[in-house]
Amino acid sequence: MTTNLTFKLTAAAALTFCSLALQAEETVQTSEVTVTAGRVEQQLLEVPMAVTVVTNQEIQESAARNVGELLEDIPGVMVNNAGSQGLKRVSIRGEDTFRTLTLIDGQKISEQKSMSGASILIDPSSIERIEVIKGPASVLYGSDALGGVVNIITKKGSKKPFEAEGSVAWNGAGHGWAETISLGGTYKGLNYHLDAGYQSHGNIKTPLGYQKGTDFRQKNASAFLSYDFNEHFTAGLRADTFDSDINSSSWEYEQDPNSEFFVRIPKWKRDKVALFAEGKNLNEYLTRLRWDGYWQKNHKNMRNYVSQPNGRMKVVTDSLADNRIKTYGTSLQADWQLGESNFLITGYEFVQDQLEADTLAKTTMVPMLNTVTNRYVKGKETTNAIFASMETSLPQDFTLNYGVRYTWVDSKLSKAVGVKNGYAPGTKYNNAPDDKVGQVGSDKNSRPVFNLSLNWTGLPDTSLRAGWSQGFRVPNLQEKYLINNMGGGTIYGNSSLKPEKSNNFEVGARYAGRAVEADFALFYNLADDYISTEHFNSREYRYVNADKAKTFGAELSVNFKPTDHFFPYASMTWLRRKTEWGNGVSTYDSGVAGFTARYGVKTEFEVFNGRWNTDTYLRSKTASKSYSTSTNETTRVAGYTTLNFATTYHFGPQKRYMVSAEAINITNQLYSYGDSIYEPGRHFNFKLSAKY
Repeated sequence: MTTNLTFKLTAAAALTFCSLALQAEETVQTSEVTVTAGRVEQQLLEVPMAVTVVTNQEIQESAARNVGELLEDIPGVMVNNAGSQGLKRVSIRGEDTFRTLTLIDGQKISEQKSMSGASILIDPSSIERIEVIKGPASVLYGSDALGGVVNIITKKGSKKPFEAEGSVAWNGAGHGWAETISLGGTYKGLNYHLDAGYQSHGNIKTPLGYQKGTDFRQKNASAFLSYDFNEHFTAGLRADTFDSDINSSSWEYEQDPNSEFFVRIPKWKRDKVALFAEGKNLNEYLTRLRWDGYWQKNHKNMRNYVSQPNGRMKVVTDSLADNRIKTYGTSLQADWQLGESNFLITGYEFVQDQLEADTLAKTTMVPMLNTVTNRYVKGKETTNAIFASMETSLPQDFTLNYGVRYTWVDSKLSKAVGVKNGYAPGTKYNNAPDDKVGQVGSDKNSRPVFNLSLNWTGLPDTSLRAGWSQGFRVPNLQEKYLINNMGGGTIYGNSSLKPEKSNNFEVGARYAGRAVEADFALFYNLADDYISTEHFNSREYRYVNADKAKTFGAELSVNFKPTDHFFPYASMTWLRRKTEWGNGVSTYDSGVAGFTARYGVKTEFEVFNGRWNTDTYLRSKTASKSYSTSTNETTRVAGYTTLNFATTYHFGPQKRYMVSAEAINITNQLYSYGDSIYEPGRHFNFKLSAKY
């Protein structure tokens, strides 16, 4: 109660401070922040949607081990660690991770056989910046973008003929090291970039002690090459690989001497090759024409082990999975300048995911049960889409944005076979068919989605926006056809599932002046046909279109610059989500926190011909509750406030060298993002980097 009251008073004070500062400040020139959230380069003030950018400088100065840690303080973003520090996913505005579209250079990371959504399989050292689009972006980016989009833009070349950079970092959360190296440049139209990295982290240390089975390792490498044939035409390619070895566990199981649970993922690898060709200013109407094509393979080996008591005996389930997803994608986008007032973006996209998966499941209860089951599934999901988005300049500094996307999705599971050997009470199996593999079938879905927004820039350094957008997500192969018995339970697919749909409404404002920068948004989301699980037998569930949801809230980020040296700031989210099931049950206990925030003070000084920065801040989150219709129980994840400090010193010629240090969770607060593991206790991070 004390933590919640302190947090609410602090949030109220920050909002009051923001209001007073905005009233007192003099008007100055807008700072130019360029993003590609609208599929074309724009200044942030011109973008008619809620967008947050993680800059290259922020990535370089951070000791974050993965992309999830880079995004955890963005308003509207929630982090899900899935029982492991090496496997953090994100959700946006209360939606789960399946409803957050993750892109690398505008191309999707696919997942067709998982209950936790797509994992962000890229190292921070390969990233130039990250753009987080909040709210449905299905018109511009397609299915899965109901909650929003995380678009990761990778590094590509340099302004100099040659530039090299290297870093080494220590992260005290798991006593781990990370090393990176990169080089790149541009010479007579040739642009190139190479990078590689490796990191290894042990079990995390929580305030209650070390959490077993939370260590991880990962390595990455990438290469980019392009050539500017002339001022109008460029072509190039990028190849990258990311390989991880991740362990996951549960604190609840660890405290139970009669049970055991762990997940081992010795291989989770993403390989990708992408090509592109782009023409600019081809005539007075066609300002840009770009083609992209890519091949991507997502390969995961996983072991899921569960041992639970059953009377005086134990039931042991030991499952080994080998999942392969090959993705082929291509897109063509044309940008048109139609007179002085209309700018049109048109495009076509094709993506095909091909899934193959083998599972070896062993179930034992001595001496009554001993079975070994081999399963194999094969399927694919093919998506075709066309889209058009128009920006029309209106009188009095208004801009109207409107668009449509039509999507066709063809889902098919062509093979689902399994055999069982061993014995159960009264039964002996000898290559007997297994009925818990999946259901062969196919389905086609298509639907248009629309958006409409209005942006006003009539005041200097200010933009006001209001918009409506629709969301649309087709169930993946896991949800429609497969049977998954990982984690000690069984979840059945449902071939009758309908696509999820939503309507989102948002109003917002941005201000970018010399003494204050602020971004504010109010949003309201109505969703239907949401896919959840229905409990129908002991530890057995099925996917159903059971839910409706109403989500509403507010997001605020504000940075003050009252002097040249001290910069107070705050970013916060207020969120409420009401979930309704088909049986008439409804609740606000939907697993989201009412308030989350980061607030503090940054400083900047010139010291010994170098630049010294500090950041003293708190992270706060109120408690969240989740109601389960299966068990009629409500689980609670406690709120928290942590105190943190970071400092960075840039020095040397052109400030090419950097040393940074972080003290995280200084008060050793016990907290968690979910119910699997606790987050690290008090720890320290260090990082050294050099650029030549």
